[in-house]
Amino acid sequence: MSKLRIIPTILTDGMTVVKGKNFNNWRTVGNVQAIAMLYAKRDVDELMFLDVTARKNGNRISVELVKIFSNHLNIPFSVGGGINTIEEATEYFRNGAEKVVLGTSAVQNPDLIKAIASKFGSQAVIVSVDLQQKGSESIMQNSGTTVAEITATEFVEISISNGAGELLIQNVENDGEMKGYDTDTIASIRAITTLPIIASSGCGGAKHAIQAVEAGANAIAVGSLFQFTEETPKSLHRDLEMLGISLRRS
Repeated sequence: MSKLRIIPTILTDGMTVVKGKNFNNWRTVGNVQAIAMLYAKRDVDELMFLDVTARKNGNRISVELVKIFSNHLNIPFSVGGGINTIEEATEYFRNGAEKVVLGTSAVQNPDLIKAIASKFGSQAVIVSVDLQQKGSESIMQNSGTTVAEITATEFVEISISNGAGELLIQNVENDGEMKGYDTDTIASIRAITTLPIIASSGCGGAKHAIQAVEAGANAIAVGSLFQFTEETPKSLHRDLEMLGISLRRS
C-alpha cells in the first residue's frame, strides 16, 4: 500500500487566503505570500492552491500568485481555478506548478484532460470531482453553484479514459465543516479505479484521515483544520503514525 500524503490546501480569492463553508461565505484569513512562506518551513509533502472565485468571476488563478508560490516553495504544488486551455496550463507549469487541478473545465471539455496529459503526463493532471452532498451522484460545477448533466460515476470514467492522473474528491455539504470526509463516495470511486484519490472537504483530525484511508484514499487534503485549530501538518503526521498509518515523510 502506498504511503499516505498530507496536502495542506490553500484557498484564495485571487488576492488573499480565504476560508468558507459549503463552497460559500468566504472570509479572509491571511496573506498568500505569508502563508506560502509558513508552509515552506513545514515538513509537508506538497501543497494545493485553489482560486475559489475564479470561475464565478470569469477569470483564472493568478499567474503572479503562482510565481510567488514558486519563489517561496521548494516542495511540489498544484494550482486550480478557472483553467480552460492547454496554453493556460502550460503557463502555470512554466512558472513552477507541478500539477493543475481541473474541475468545471474537465466536466465541460474532457479533451482538455487529454491534451494536458499528452503533453505533460497524466501525473500533471488532477481532476476535481465536486459532489453536491455525501454519497451523491450529482456533480457540481462553477464553484458549486450549478449541477452538471453527468453523474459522478460517468464523470470519473470519462476523466480516467482521457488521462487523469489523480482524482480530488470534494463535497459541497462537507466543505469547511471538519466533520469527516465523504467516505461513501471515496469507496464507490475506489471500486472503479486504481488512480490515486485525494480526499478533500471535512477533515477534523486523525480519525477522519484514517476513515478516508480505509475507504480508499491515497492522500488527504486539509484546509480548515490547519487554519482554525492548533493542529499542524507535523502534529497530524505524528498522530497518524501513532495510530499505525504509514506516511510519505517521517
